Amino acid sequence: MSEKDKEKWNQKYASQDFITGKEPCKWLKNNAELLSGKGKALDIAMGEGRNAVFLASLGYDVLGLDISQNGIQKAQALARENQVALITQQVDLDTYEISKNSFDLIVCINFLDRKLFASIREALKPGGLVCYETFTVDYLKYSSFRREWVLEHNELLKEFESFRILKYQELDGEDKACASLIAQKHEG
Repeated sequence: MSEKDKEKWNQKYASQDFITGKEPCKWLKNNAELLSGKGKALDIAMGEGRNAVFLASLGYDVLGLDISQNGIQKAQALARENQVALITQQVDLDTYEISKNSFDLIVCINFLDRKLFASIREALKPGGLVCYETFTVDYLKYSSFRREWVLEHNELLKEFESFRILKYQELDGEDKACASLIAQKHEG
């Protein structure tokens, strides 16, 4: 990511309002029964922290990564409001190395960098879960996104085909089109 990206996201998160709200994404919240709440969780491109705070409220030790200092400050404020703790780091995901075999859960919502797929697979401990949701190619009819910012159909399934797929869906409607996945890394 560039300095331009950092400026863009800092500006986007500069307002007092939480642009995506304070509640976790529906996919994460609706599948909370699959999450143990134990161990270390990583929220990649956490933005204003709504999902990271939710994970912390379930009992995870959460590390939230984002390029925006404003996003991180809002995430920490939301954590204080909800009386949970977050560890946050301002990072450029183009150069950041995720520690291998370190996390029980990795969450990535509304962010896509295909170079991170291998790092996510390697960063999960055996038995660990990935919860991923982002826009698909169908979203292009609702937005001005560039094609490289969206998933192809079944792309998440292919990227995590070596995992046990616990839940998967692709939706298109109500001005949103996304793919959502929860998958578990095999124990051995």
